[in-house]
Amino acid sequence: MLLAASLSFFLGAMRGISHRDAFYEIEAFFVENPGPAQIDSLRQSILSIKPVEAVRYIDPDQAKEEFRTNFSAEMLDLIEGNPLPASFRITLQPKRRNPMDLESVMGELNRWQVFDMVQAPLAWSQWIERWRFDMVFWPLLVSFLLLVTLGLIIGNAVRLTLYSRRLLVENMKYAGGSYFFIQFPFVLEGFMQGVIGSSAAVLVWALIVWSLESNLPVLVPYLTGLGYILVSIVLVVSLIGTYASYRSVRVFLQKSL
Repeated sequence: MLLAASLSFFLGAMRGISHRDAFYEIEAFFVENPGPAQIDSLRQSILSIKPVEAVRYIDPDQAKEEFRTNFSAEMLDLIEGNPLPASFRITLQPKRRNPMDLESVMGELNRWQVFDMVQAPLAWSQWIERWRFDMVFWPLLVSFLLLVTLGLIIGNAVRLTLYSRRLLVENMKYAGGSYFFIQFPFVLEGFMQGVIGSSAAVLVWALIVWSLESNLPVLVPYLTGLGYILVSIVLVVSLIGTYASYRSVRVFLQKSL
């Protein structure tokens, strides 16, 4: 369950980071709808700002359609006409997508009298840049350590089983039993421990995640594809259990017999 939780957090972090580019789009809303000549002139002026990559003009009709797509259309139906202003959507260059350049461009645009409001998710960009490394590194490190721990636990469990059946194993060896004949039951036991244990844990975690998604729908996009990760956990833990059991039995037979 800890492994599933760690990888679920890693998946959510990667989904969040994948939307990082959206934090470096600036919306500059006009005080009054501009004419074609003013639009071209302002676009060229904005493109001359070094961090800027592209400038797209959004007229009021386009803004209304986007609002209907992303929000409830009933909110606009209560208002006569189109209350949404024209705007420029400004994208920064990939190499300049950082909070410092974002704040610099916003500050420059705020000094222009033609814009009523200039906005961008500056706080979110600062937060994700500050924690991006930690959100990726620590879940991966914890997952790796948990996999190693699982291997040790399963291997030690098989080793204890071997010591408790030492006389039986020795008799099988003296009776002419091959390494494969002796190893197979213990390796199968390690495999079954991995399958049953990981399947039970994954099922419980899946129920917890399903309950969280039902109460917090905002989590759904960040946990898309979690099923593949949970199935992979079952397969990987089963293989680790198999290898740990094989290794433990092999070392035990070489040292004891």
